[in-house]
Order: sequence, then C-alpha cells, then structure tokens
Amino acid sequence: MIIPDQRTLSDDVAKIIRKMILNGELQAGSWINQAQLAEKFSISRGPIREALKLLQNEGLIKHETNKGTFVATLSQQDAFEIYTLRALLEGEAAQLALPHLTDKDMSELEGYIEQFTEAMEDHDIERQVQCDILFHGKIVAASKHNRLISIHKHLDTQVGVMYLTVANRVPMRVEQVVQNHRVLLDALRTRNKKKIQKAFSDHYTAALKDLSKMPSTQD
Repeated sequence: MIIPDQRTLSDDVAKIIRKMILNGELQAGSWINQAQLAEKFSISRGPIREALKLLQNEGLIKHETNKGTFVATLSQQDAFEIYTLRALLEGEAAQLALPHLTDKDMSELEGYIEQFTEAMEDHDIERQVQCDILFHGKIVAASKHNRLISIHKHLDTQVGVMYLTVANRVPMRVEQVVQNHRVLLDALRTRNKKKIQKAFSDHYTAALKDLSKMPSTQD
C-alpha cells in the first residue's frame, strides 16, 4: 500500500486505520498489532505509533499499560455519560435552533438521512458515522450557542466508538437509525419545543435502554 506525502504520513495512516476500525476489519475490543500494520503498509513503526495516538485522542482506541493497544468499546458507564449528555445538549440546542432553521436547513437534514440510507445499504459504517455527525452537528450549530456547540463538538470524537459499540452489541438498533433520525427531523418540523425536547430525550434514552440489556463491557 502506497501512502504519499511524508509530511502527513501519520495522518494518512490514521485515516486508513480509522476506516479499518469503522468498517470492521479491526474488530471492537481487538488487540492492534503494530508490527503487522507496519508490514502491511510497508513503513516503520514510528508513523503507526503516531497514528494510534491520534486515534486514541478520538476515542477509537485505548492503550493499556503492559497490555497494549486495543480497539475501544464503551462500558455501561461510558455509554450512560455520553448518551445522557448528548440528550441534554441536543434537546436544548434544537430548541434554540428553531428561530434559525430554514427550509433549506431542513432539506439538508433530509439529505443527510438519505446519505445515511445509502451508507446503510453499502454497509459502510464510516460513512454512517460521518452522516450522524453531520446531521446532529447541523442542528447544534443552528443554536448559535458557541459554548454549547464547542462542548458538543468535543463529543464527536466519541461518536465512532459509540456507533461501533451499538453496531456490535445491538445490531438491530443500527437498522433503526434512519427511522430514528426521521423522528427527530419530523419533531423539528413541528416547531413545538416540548415535542422536540421529548424526541431528542427519547432518541438517547431508548438507545441506553437497549444497551443495558446487553452484557456489559470492561472499563
């Protein structure tokens, strides 16, 4: 595999490994063999280590002293904190966004759902994650609340591992994602703040309920 431009080698390697993780070539919870990756890409281990640091910052991998580096999974506590925080932030952001959301914005949100559908049909988890980030990010950005936007954007780094955990532990949940996003969009179109708040709260509490039925992962 040829990876051009030495100045961004670790970034390019991170991009490839990220795709391997999100598309299932590297399974959630699996050990990452740096020597194998270096051989696969025909490069030294230095750029591999740097790439893994980048992915660790994104929350996609975890490093354990004396054990190694693994593809991340969410513990029950991780899931609880991420989902409840996103529910609070997005429920408030969606209400603040109402005066600013135009018909064009609604069409763009519909477009993300259509792209999501295509990614589901192609079994492309990387694109599914990107569409999820774009959909929710569009709504939050319309709130014009800079601090809320900043905090929410920080959580985007954990969307990949969050989605991976759901895909591996509650596969039926992933199949419902398109419909779940349509429910959110329909709520926004009503411009009813109570309905919007409930829709976003239900969006995440239902996911938490489904995850809680599955065997818990290790912290």
